[in-house]
Amino acid sequence: MLMCTKCKEKIHVKFKFAKDHQVIDIKDVGVHIKTLDFSNLKCSEHTGQSAVMFCTTCDMLVCTSCISKIHNGHGFVEISEGYNIKLETIKTETTKAKEKIKDLTKEKGTISPVDTKDSKQYKDLILKMEAHNIEIKKSADKYTEELKSELKKKWYEFQVGKATRKIERVQDSLNQIILNAEALIQSKEAEKVFIEYKKLSTAVSIDDIDPGTISFLPGQISPYNVGSLQVVSNAVNVHIVKQFQTDISKVGYLSLCADNSLWISDQDVIQKVKPVEHKLTVETAFNIEVYGMAVNPTGDLLLSSGGSVLKQISGTTGKLTDSIYNVDPLAYSAVHVTKDDKVIVGVKSVGKPFPVTGRRAIFVMNQKGEHETIHEHNKNNIRIFACVKSITSTDNGNICVVDKLSEDGRGRVVVLNRDGDILQIYIGYQEVNNADNPFKPVGIVTTPSDNIIVAELNVYIFHILNNCGHLITHINMGDIGISKSYSLCFTRTTGQLYIGCTTGVGSSEKAKLYEVNISGC
Repeated sequence: MLMCTKCKEKIHVKFKFAKDHQVIDIKDVGVHIKTLDFSNLKCSEHTGQSAVMFCTTCDMLVCTSCISKIHNGHGFVEISEGYNIKLETIKTETTKAKEKIKDLTKEKGTISPVDTKDSKQYKDLILKMEAHNIEIKKSADKYTEELKSELKKKWYEFQVGKATRKIERVQDSLNQIILNAEALIQSKEAEKVFIEYKKLSTAVSIDDIDPGTISFLPGQISPYNVGSLQVVSNAVNVHIVKQFQTDISKVGYLSLCADNSLWISDQDVIQKVKPVEHKLTVETAFNIEVYGMAVNPTGDLLLSSGGSVLKQISGTTGKLTDSIYNVDPLAYSAVHVTKDDKVIVGVKSVGKPFPVTGRRAIFVMNQKGEHETIHEHNKNNIRIFACVKSITSTDNGNICVVDKLSEDGRGRVVVLNRDGDILQIYIGYQEVNNADNPFKPVGIVTTPSDNIIVAELNVYIFHILNNCGHLITHINMGDIGISKSYSLCFTRTTGQLYIGCTTGVGSSEKAKLYEVNISGC
């Protein structure tokens, strides 16, 4: 029944069982359904424990362990009161949102067409495009001159070599003819002489075998070397949620398990660790070389240990065995598992990574270990990769590769589409990277919104690219206290980012691991 405040306070209280009735504000009719049961709320920090209070200082539910260990001295209220506080906040924000919509609707009605010619931002973009066009032309002219110089150098060598090879091949052919003729003479077989002499006569007249020629294969102008237009936001916010201390010198490789435990490795040792509160508990460890790792859909960890067969650590038994993934006679470098369960690996010929010799490629394999696609050369049959360091993939099927170019860590990010065509080659941010501070990418990961984060070793910079490899913005991680970022991975459910770091050369310190919230990318 509906009643006024006076009836509620003076008449309704006299009803039989009035103490069991529930009286609510008329504004909450249709919203409030029944008394809420808060007994099933669990603590987010301590698995299995029930929440008993709401911490107003930290704005979160807490259990008895939280109160004694972490929130000692904080302000607390009953969960029901905390719920009402949250509810009032939601109502207030909803009211604000409605008012904002009204204001925006009015503002929208006053917007008039913008004259692009008078827009400074529009003019600046045109100037940037024209400047980049000039740079492309200069680069094309420079490279054309380099090709001319290379042709001039090789032409004489090739022509002399061509003539020499022609003579040698004709000589070899004639020597073989002589041997065949002498054998025919010695045979004293009249019938054979009449049959074979025509063949010998024809063979003697063949005096040229084409050894090939130098050709020019023109390249194609594509969006990756011209650029593209993107609507981007530069508002990226990052803050540290937790910081962990490891007992290894470098978190060079990092992978997340379904139970939120983590595999970390410094290349010589691999550990499975469990983040508990603000500490890491080591659950298991192996002494094995690691050059790349990724967790597959069944929870097994796939490991590149420098051989031609991927190793595998079972997610159920914890046993280390060989997997079904084989690239013999090549050796593995990086490994990545896509959202559609493909295994993408970097491979190279056996031996040292530099100088670059032999084969360098990425293989795409299915869950049976079958090689579905190999990306090794571009359309002009030129090698794409020098040394594949790290791999990620995007929702639109693009493959993003950190390609190490030299022993000192200089590198680039190569983005291929699903057909293997180069979409973009990212070589760093010009305001940060230069001759004195070259681009040295290490870790790479795809964000929940399908952008790409690249960690750089020699500066505290995160490069944020879109899923085609074009720069959106960059973040200085040193501003929030994170230095020497190396490896990256996102949680599957909450979308939080884990960052594995390294230490300085010769340092006795141990590496740190961070859990951060990152928004806007």
